[in-house]
Amino acid sequence: MTTRFPIWLVAFAALGAVLSAQGGYMGHTIDQNLIFPHFAVGGGYTTQVVLMNPGTATAVDGTLYFYHQDGSALTVQVNGNPVSQLAVSLPAGSVRYIDLTPSSPDLVVGWGLFDVDAGGSPDPRTHVHGSVIFTFSSGGTTAGKVGVVTARYQTGMAHDWAVPVVAGGTVNTGVAVVNAGAGEAVIAFRLKDTNGNVIRNDATINPPLPAFVPGTQTARFVTDLFPDVDFSNFEGYLEVVTQQEGLVVAGLLTDGALLTSIPVVMVPGSGTMPMMHTVTNSGFTFTPSLLTVNAGDTVRFQLDSIHNAVEVSQATWDANGNTSNGGFAVDFGGGDVVFNTPGTYYYVCTVHASMGMKGRIVVQ
Repeated sequence: MTTRFPIWLVAFAALGAVLSAQGGYMGHTIDQNLIFPHFAVGGGYTTQVVLMNPGTATAVDGTLYFYHQDGSALTVQVNGNPVSQLAVSLPAGSVRYIDLTPSSPDLVVGWGLFDVDAGGSPDPRTHVHGSVIFTFSSGGTTAGKVGVVTARYQTGMAHDWAVPVVAGGTVNTGVAVVNAGAGEAVIAFRLKDTNGNVIRNDATINPPLPAFVPGTQTARFVTDLFPDVDFSNFEGYLEVVTQQEGLVVAGLLTDGALLTSIPVVMVPGSGTMPMMHTVTNSGFTFTPSLLTVNAGDTVRFQLDSIHNAVEVSQATWDANGNTSNGGFAVDFGGGDVVFNTPGTYYYVCTVHASMGMKGRIVVQ
């Protein structure tokens, strides 16, 4: 059994949240991207990325990026041209089929990211949807093909995710994970039987999997993750557990050249974890000027040295005043504030409040 399975699904299910909110790998904003956690080219494999914008009102533009398993830029062939990133325009009601072919005959696996231009939308992914189709050909004949529709990324949640596992004989279950966040992710793979009893609390692969630094991707069979488990006739499920935002998980059931996608589902009750959100300034405007967070979240103000952020009453805020109400006060240049109590918080830059430099934070 190989330690990596080259072809499989891209159902992306986000796990969640102690990084800077919406912060992602290489500066890609998490709430404006779609993650394709696995694709394969070469060695008989090709991958087709499908991007759809089925609405009739909003055009969507973005850039498709390709990465190796270590997060470095990966060059593939698109229409005979070598690219590691590709600008994609999706007029309203359109669909794009993008065929990825290898730059060399050798098998290369990696992952992809479609970074969407927000275009004024609070979440542009309500307009654009992605899927991927893997094909394996041998001797000019298609031996296997599978297509999977992606799901939307969900920020701010520290979920445990479950993947059904079937193994025995020629049947095996593969799982791929990619850290599309901005910080290192700590991950546990928990194997359970059909009754939910824990068989292993974490992977027993030796040597252990390397650290999941930003941009890292790995694709493994469950038989590789747990070499000490008897998989001769196994049914159960795998939980992938993390406390970091940006991890993306997908799974595939294989039987020789036969492939089928399997669901990646949230474990109920895995709950919301505290997040760190970021407020910056663009000139004399706070960005975003309205931010919604959960109780317990942290807001990091990253401001120019001439700006501060001081809480004021709603009346003062409405009047573009700058008199503090005794609430939080962020020094010039920025700082962190933890919001534990639900409500609406009004703040201004005391020097530039008269110019309308103000913002609101809604704590749920």
